[in-house]
Amino acid sequence: MIFALIPAAGKSTRMGRPKLALPLGEKTVLEHVIAALRQAGIEQILVVIGPHVPELAPIVERSGATALVLEEETADMQATVIRGLAWLETRFQPKDSDLWLLIPADHPTLDASLVWHLIEAAARAPQSSITVPTFDGKRGHPALIRWKHVPQIKALPAGSGLNVFLRQQEVVTLEVPVTMRDILIDLDTPQDYAALQQRF
Repeated sequence: MIFALIPAAGKSTRMGRPKLALPLGEKTVLEHVIAALRQAGIEQILVVIGPHVPELAPIVERSGATALVLEEETADMQATVIRGLAWLETRFQPKDSDLWLLIPADHPTLDASLVWHLIEAAARAPQSSITVPTFDGKRGHPALIRWKHVPQIKALPAGSGLNVFLRQQEVVTLEVPVTMRDILIDLDTPQDYAALQQRF
């Protein structure tokens, strides 16, 4: 089984307003992310929402994903991801051979074909721990991770990111070169939003 985990508990401080509910064409930012995952055939999509943005929950539910609304703020994205992983463990009891996608909520340019490409690449390299796309030598989003590594991720020191996990000796990273510059795009500032509006 393949799960998708979307951490959506940030405060959008650089944007100045909640960015995930902003419209891009006929969908919101968050709806674009979920729609791409569903188009790729990912059925179990969990969006972890902070208590300051409960208005995201209806957006998630009507998009066909599951909303986990936290009762308290998390310190950072790592803490948000760990809360989501714990929920998935309790709900589904994933096997070590299962996979999960980690995709930022502010990545509305996600393409279903990229998700398929990563899944196919991981299937051809069963020894890989994590599969990531690269453009011009730079790693982007999303990351596809084998569930057997969840205990290592949950055991990372507080405040450390996924890069700490990637540096562990037993972790095998599979880089998949792609022609999609969009894997490097995030939505952080009003200028980022204005640029994306021209595309939707």
